[in-house]
Amino acid sequence: MRFPATLQEFQNQFPDDDSCWQALRRARWPRGFRCPRCRCPESSWIATRALEQCSRCRYQCSVTAGTVFHGTRVTLRVWFWAIFFLGRHKKGISALQFQRDTGLGSYQTAWTLLHKLRSALAPRSDALLTGLVEVDETYVGGAEVGRRGGREVLNKSIVIAAVEQRTHTAGRARLQVIDGVTFEHDLGPFVTGVIDVDRTVVRTDGFAAYRPLNRAGVRHERCVQGLGKARAKEVLPWAHGTFGNLKSWLRGTFHGVGHKHLQRYLDEFTYRFDRRWEEDQLGGFVLQRAARAKPLPYRRLVAEPVG
Repeated sequence: MRFPATLQEFQNQFPDDDSCWQALRRARWPRGFRCPRCRCPESSWIATRALEQCSRCRYQCSVTAGTVFHGTRVTLRVWFWAIFFLGRHKKGISALQFQRDTGLGSYQTAWTLLHKLRSALAPRSDALLTGLVEVDETYVGGAEVGRRGGREVLNKSIVIAAVEQRTHTAGRARLQVIDGVTFEHDLGPFVTGVIDVDRTVVRTDGFAAYRPLNRAGVRHERCVQGLGKARAKEVLPWAHGTFGNLKSWLRGTFHGVGHKHLQRYLDEFTYRFDRRWEEDQLGGFVLQRAARAKPLPYRRLVAEPVG
């Protein structure tokens, strides 16, 4: 299904809630209905309750059950507006702007919808990076008074990135909030978790905490860059460029993001970054992810320290 690319197309394709239900059904079951309980492909539609009933075991389920839309009290058309804005706007959309554009009465509702959609955008664990991969860390947050320098952090968040280096551009990227910069608990698990070890060479700066990568079976290029920022951009150009784009995006669209939910914003940024050559199709991609992602109740959404 081609997701609308303009407001006029959206109005024509999704004029009411029923059209959104049909689109969500196709996204969730692209090859036809499958009963969640017995996997039977046949069902009947109970229009009065908006439920699918399995023809074999009689199990009844909603098209929203078991997805990020699970238990929603908001109409599907509002959800589809959120998908449209999230996918169509190159820089995404803040909850405040979404509330204003849709006329939602509650900022909390707008914030919840967008964060639930972001929860569906985390990179798949089997989509591993390959080739020459740059790895570096940065700090996200405002200026900190009293920091002694180096890699010390007070209130800022530490973000580590792995970016594939291609001939004339960056490939895919992975970003993650980490608690510190030790190899055992932070750097090592991240690097080994996002790369295909047999098909990857990891390039880092001279930070000593990366030295154990070779012992972990990772081919490692350690480039001591010195104190100059210009040299740092030469050694890890795509990692530094990704950090610059990330910080501009967070400041420009959201005017800053707290540590607690930062990971979900990183997942959205990464999802958009990896598909930057397919911007016209992002809305459809987000809908497919949302239709297959697991529910995220509000109580868990606000309780999690990071996404």
